[in-house]
Amino acid sequence: MKIRITACAAVLACLAVVAGCAQTVVCTVETVVMPDYTCRRVLRLDAYPNPQFPNQRIRLGEFFVFPPPELYETYLAQPEKAAFAGVFDNYEKIPHDMVRVTSGSNLRAGNVFTFHVVDLVVLVLADFDETILDIVLSREDGEAALDELARLVAPEVMSVLNAKYGAQYDLSRLEAWLNADFPAKLRRIYSGVWNIHAAKRSGVASYGEFFEIYSYLKNEARRDGLELADFGAPDMERENIRRLREYAAKLVQSLCAPRQPGGKAVAPEMFSGAAGDELLGALQKTITARHGSINEFIRKIASLLPRSFGAFLTGRAMPLYMIPQTNYFYRLKVPGTVMQSNGVRDMNGDLVWVFGDHDVALTGQSMWARTVFVRDPVLYSLNLRGFPSSLTEVDMLFGYCVTPDGKPREELLAALRQSAAAKSFGPLEALAGDASSPDAQAARGTLDLLLKYRRGAGDPPPRRHDS
Repeated sequence: MKIRITACAAVLACLAVVAGCAQTVVCTVETVVMPDYTCRRVLRLDAYPNPQFPNQRIRLGEFFVFPPPELYETYLAQPEKAAFAGVFDNYEKIPHDMVRVTSGSNLRAGNVFTFHVVDLVVLVLADFDETILDIVLSREDGEAALDELARLVAPEVMSVLNAKYGAQYDLSRLEAWLNADFPAKLRRIYSGVWNIHAAKRSGVASYGEFFEIYSYLKNEARRDGLELADFGAPDMERENIRRLREYAAKLVQSLCAPRQPGGKAVAPEMFSGAAGDELLGALQKTITARHGSINEFIRKIASLLPRSFGAFLTGRAMPLYMIPQTNYFYRLKVPGTVMQSNGVRDMNGDLVWVFGDHDVALTGQSMWARTVFVRDPVLYSLNLRGFPSSLTEVDMLFGYCVTPDGKPREELLAALRQSAAAKSFGPLEALAGDASSPDAQAARGTLDLLLKYRRGAGDPPPRRHDS
């Protein structure tokens, strides 16, 4: 029994494993988008063994699904190194090149692309989004899988305990706790951690998020009478394990009453040492009798874990799988000016994302950007200089040329194209004066916005700002 009967123990164990050394895969991705929106994509995977066990080699093919080689100009797939490079028609045509094999599940986590262009004649707006999705369907399904896991394990544990100690102790309260209270605590902790992770504001996990999760776990443990060590305290993990063991022993004592008045209370040594080995042997026999084999029982557990922990945390939640931790370094170069993004701009103006498995786990990791590409030749044909001087004006033009439900105003855009071709605002002015056209008011707004930038041939163009 010991630690295993406390709901916080499993979560803390996961965090402890994540914090330790492990096999590592470094995924480096660079995507360059050309002005015509064709894309050059280079992805590289490098595997590194655990420094403590340098002879344990990683075979990338056991954890990642490589894309077909015929899609790439350059293709390298080796056990510990992989690299793919190719050119694609647009951002959305990039192959799904970050696909994870999920232990215990037929589902595969991977990346998906969204690309959308809005052509406003004088400028082009483009949305880029690459999201690495986990296989967890929802928080509710993750909680349901934990319930199934508890229902799978509790009967086996209680069968062994009743056979060993049922004559000496009344175990009915312990059984009720395992069947009801324990799953409820698991659900509450899982839901709380999920909500904290899903609400991350920076787009990637940080020290602050780990602190928030640990603080939440500490408060949950305090509600049950367990005081965990402060975050970052010396030997925090070892001290928490000691406190968890003490708490588990007291909990079992409170739930297992001697059948005889004055009988000996449950003691920790009844579940450790030789007695613990005997219970473990009996548990293995019980599982084999009920499920056919230990491996079949493990297979059933393994099929539930990905539903709760997904493709990126299952290896931490169940040490049966030597799943390496992956660190991701993404770089995106786009034409034009970046209006909005959840990435960070480097010294070259490229967008950069740096994150790890923890960031992708459960809720996925999205990398997105919205850009504006100004067509200077069109502006010059209309004798316009310096438009737009701010991103606010980009938003204004978008509001005029696109309806509130996202549909382009085709008549207005056609008039704007005709004006550019004629090097005159005549077609746009005619539409603005046509009271019968539903686009007349939007055309007037567009005309007023653009005419502010009409300049004489000798006037210097005003400075254009990115924001």
